[in-house]
Amino acid sequence: MKSLVVSLNFNPGHVSHLVASYKQFEELGYEACLLVDEKFNPFLPKGIKRANGTDLIGKTDVAMFLFPSQKNLKLQLRLKRQQAKILYVFHEPLAPLRTYRKAGFSYKYLAKLWIINKISALTVKWSDAVLLPSRKAVEYYEANPVYKNGNYHYLPLMFDDEARDRNILGERKYFSYIGTAAPDHSFAEYVKFVEHAVLEGFLPGIEFLIATKSDVALPETLKNTPRVKVQQGRPLTDEEINRHFMESFCIWNAYARTTQSGVLAKSMMFGTPAIVLRKNLNEFVEDGQEVVAIGDNNDIQEIRKAIAKVKENFQQFSLNCRNRFLRDFYYRQHNFQIAEILK
Repeated sequence: MKSLVVSLNFNPGHVSHLVASYKQFEELGYEACLLVDEKFNPFLPKGIKRANGTDLIGKTDVAMFLFPSQKNLKLQLRLKRQQAKILYVFHEPLAPLRTYRKAGFSYKYLAKLWIINKISALTVKWSDAVLLPSRKAVEYYEANPVYKNGNYHYLPLMFDDEARDRNILGERKYFSYIGTAAPDHSFAEYVKFVEHAVLEGFLPGIEFLIATKSDVALPETLKNTPRVKVQQGRPLTDEEINRHFMESFCIWNAYARTTQSGVLAKSMMFGTPAIVLRKNLNEFVEDGQEVVAIGDNNDIQEIRKAIAKVKENFQQFSLNCRNRFLRDFYYRQHNFQIAEILK
């Protein structure tokens, strides 16, 4: 039997998901293959079989689409004609639009979201099964009548264990922002806190890391300080991303809006605790265990106390994170469920 793992829009942060699903299909007895945007090629590990569109000759038994793309629809129809079974991992069912406005997105961006959602709705409709990675995603899915597929399943984001055989309790020095610098990820609030820490000299011994493919404009006060390291303006390889998690004793995840966070899941993989907003606590984290929850991501003193709590109890936080990753996000925990869905 043959399987395809599909991602037709490039995002280097998605490599971990692609590899996990590829390995999962292999372990379930499929001849696995990736069908991805060619820009992924330098970011993929060796030994992974890849296809381009012209290689889709012959029968494909199952295809897993991991991310939205208008290119999905044509390929879905082609695979349906082959009688392939199609799974769609639907990361972000559309939340009420007011939540995006409240998070700081423009009306222009909301229009883009509306278009993307129309494409996702068709992808959902033409899929044999839809996989939703969080309870909040299930809630948004069930509340939106545009999603017309009753065969949906709750399944957390899946990763391979890229921290296997690493010393997660080694030296760490950064309180980090890792990922896209987006309004709903509260990048501005993180920068505001870092600027206060640098100018006022608090949290001595702690440094700050920004690792993002985005181009970011930082205050002049942060451009020439040894306490702030910035990697920006280009896609990061998976190894670079992993190294940044390993260098961090805590990450910023105090997002204004989130359904579920791949950044948070990957921080769990590397035993790296996070600061989160209390309103975003979900089934994957517990305050005081893997994360410290705050009420306001503009409250400098509250953030400062949360960081100090993580720093003082890092070893226990870190071990809790690893246990959470292995329980919820490691793909092998979900092999049986995928096999049942494919029956």
